[in-house]
Amino acid sequence: MNSSRSRPAASGPGCGGPGAPAGAAGTANRRRFLALAAAVIALLAAGAVALVRWLTRGGSKPSGRIQLDATGPDGELVDLDGLRRIQTNGAGDDGGDDVLLDSSTLEVIVMGPLEDDEEASAALDVPEGRACALALSWPTSHGYSVVIVDLPESGRHSLAELAARGLHLRQEPRVRALSQVDPAAADRMRALRRATTTALSACERAVSPVDRARAGAQALELATQAQLDLDRACAILAPDGALLGVTFTEPPGAAGTARAVEPLHAAGRTTMVRLVIEDASNASEIADWQRTLGELHDEGARVMVQVCDSQALDSYDETAWEQRVAALIEAFPDADAWEIGNELAGEWAGQQAVERTLAAARALRDHPATAAAPRVVTLYYQLGQAEEAHSVFTWAADNLDDELLGVTDVLGLSVYPQWHPLGAGADRVLSRLVELAAGRPVALTELGYGAEDLDDGPWWFGSESDVSGARARVAAQLTAAALGRPQAWGAPFWWYYLQDEQDSDRGVSQDLVAGSEGG
Repeated sequence: MNSSRSRPAASGPGCGGPGAPAGAAGTANRRRFLALAAAVIALLAAGAVALVRWLTRGGSKPSGRIQLDATGPDGELVDLDGLRRIQTNGAGDDGGDDVLLDSSTLEVIVMGPLEDDEEASAALDVPEGRACALALSWPTSHGYSVVIVDLPESGRHSLAELAARGLHLRQEPRVRALSQVDPAAADRMRALRRATTTALSACERAVSPVDRARAGAQALELATQAQLDLDRACAILAPDGALLGVTFTEPPGAAGTARAVEPLHAAGRTTMVRLVIEDASNASEIADWQRTLGELHDEGARVMVQVCDSQALDSYDETAWEQRVAALIEAFPDADAWEIGNELAGEWAGQQAVERTLAAARALRDHPATAAAPRVVTLYYQLGQAEEAHSVFTWAADNLDDELLGVTDVLGLSVYPQWHPLGAGADRVLSRLVELAAGRPVALTELGYGAEDLDDGPWWFGSESDVSGARARVAAQLTAAALGRPQAWGAPFWWYYLQDEQDSDRGVSQDLVAGSEGG
């Protein structure tokens, strides 16, 4: 079984199933494809798409020119090329991911808005009468985060200072919520935030653009530290029933199921395991998964069956899809939940992704054994690293309509930070997901870091050189960020759980447990 997260090659299918084409294991790395191909398409189409977005989403002609300053490692102002080298971590044009967003909905307004400027590091135009935010990948000592910078109407500003002010402003409501449950933790957060306040005051006293940009870099470092610590602390706000989730991409061997889930019990939460079934027509594989499901139930864990991984979704015609869904329902009537749509918004999922998801939902709803099981839809997270139409919240605005949302019980997000940084931007992105869910629970339903098909991604988090340490930071921080809100259903459904738990120098289970506990 191919357990890597890879995109189907143009000439071959993904995983198998009733009626699926042959050659099911022939896949290519989908995220490398995104970086090399989709970015080029996005850049070529940016001009035309920008005009369409302004017209159809309420924008108008540009009215404000904003100049942005940033400093390099030597503390001096960089030009646009220097800014790009930082933003892309040396990846070149394929790593350019700056995007102008609606600051409320995080939908795309313009891809690649940054331009050369004779005075500042870069400049961009913003449309009249619309609150906008610039998103791009940007580092601190903690690694690369998505920096979502709420923009003023015009003028010259420090990029890092604006980013720090935005983070700082949005932390206060979270600290107030934390204070109701853990006053000591809230006090620690307030102390961290006072350091950011002092740094932001230093920005205001700066006498030159370069001084202000340097002060802004320090403010962003402090605001990021406060945000990451706040994310961890707020895990204590998770609902009692929120699940600690992992993913099995193959059935464990003899006694392997109990060994795999036992360390997760330390979290004091119910464990849920997502099963990724490759070939629903393979009797031997199905029997192994049925054994695994029974063993998981014996261990007190719950089970979510994935209807189809996104990398294989586009390989099915309508008949084959119906056969696959029917076979899974027959094999797993006692599943506790079903992921009916995996990584929707990923362009590799194909044009029929929504219809396939709806068809699976109808079949599950209409079968007495599965009608009551929660149905989970997972969106694929990216804001500016691929085509505009597939930027997650733009895709949702265009596709997550009443019909699709109506068959969805839980709205989840799939995140791969080496290709699509999140980091200190997690709370803002997850808060937007809560809004999209319209009262439904939300989850982090897929997460991975450091595996072979991901380590070519240009952006690092946690450690630039220690992959195991970086994986630990990602697992703990994003598990905490996802669980630490009243609407949380579960997190993080770590994709490479069995491999990372067994093959790495340091198993990932302890980091997932730590993230779920807060502190």
